[in-house]
Amino acid sequence: MALTAYCKKCGREVDAAEVCPYCGTRLGKNAAHAAWCIETVPAKNWIRWNAVMRLLLPAALVILLLVLLIEGISGGIGAVEKMMTSGFPVVLLILLGTILAVVLLALVLQGKELTDYVVDNRGIHEIHYLPNPTPLKQLCRLKSPSLAGTTGEDGRAPVVKLSEKDLAWKDVARVQLWPEKCMILYYAPAGWLRIAVECTPFTWDDVMGLTREKLGKKRKIRLPQSLVIPSAPKARKAKPQPVAAPEVEEALEQLRMEELMEQPEDESSGTVL
Repeated sequence: MALTAYCKKCGREVDAAEVCPYCGTRLGKNAAHAAWCIETVPAKNWIRWNAVMRLLLPAALVILLLVLLIEGISGGIGAVEKMMTSGFPVVLLILLGTILAVVLLALVLQGKELTDYVVDNRGIHEIHYLPNPTPLKQLCRLKSPSLAGTTGEDGRAPVVKLSEKDLAWKDVARVQLWPEKCMILYYAPAGWLRIAVECTPFTWDDVMGLTREKLGKKRKIRLPQSLVIPSAPKARKAKPQPVAAPEVEEALEQLRMEELMEQPEDESSGTVL
């Protein structure tokens, strides 16, 4: 898939060029972008599970430490050891398993969704849509089901916009590649995943090229080696030759003349007595 550009005048996606082939409007050198749409299943999406575990595991750890602290204050070390050898850890694991089962059920009931990705001169943009919304799908996403069941002017169910994310290039702190899944992970800050771009085999090279163009020369950003643009070798400056001042040149010329005048005449040219 080649890079495209959006013409604001005629409202069309056209091939990246200097002018629009339909209306002749100048597109600008920064109008080129990569845009595509994919269908995702939340229950099979690793990014969704990653977000769930980033919230669930720290919460479980905080609960465990809080309970241990309370037991330690009230009963000392013996109470803490007794609690750890009792059934409390098992109960905590059962609770975590139950929560994960509920999350899995909610993700399955959410149904499929559409995701629009745009990577352009400004940054990375991600928009999620829900086609054919129903009250159950909306509730499983913790959204209001007010639009579910309504139809558009053409008689078809509407597409509900669920969420939108934007990440500017200047805010990106780290980029990680996942070629097996055709995914590029953008972090801001370096320890927090902001947007996971799920590419297609046809858009991978375009997105990689735009990312390399915008971030490849920034040495403060943690990048894979394939995205780093090597620095141009510094040209060695030639050492300037010392230039003698006019006074020095005149003095040297005068010394050479004096040396020539003081040289003895050749014996062959002497007078014979």
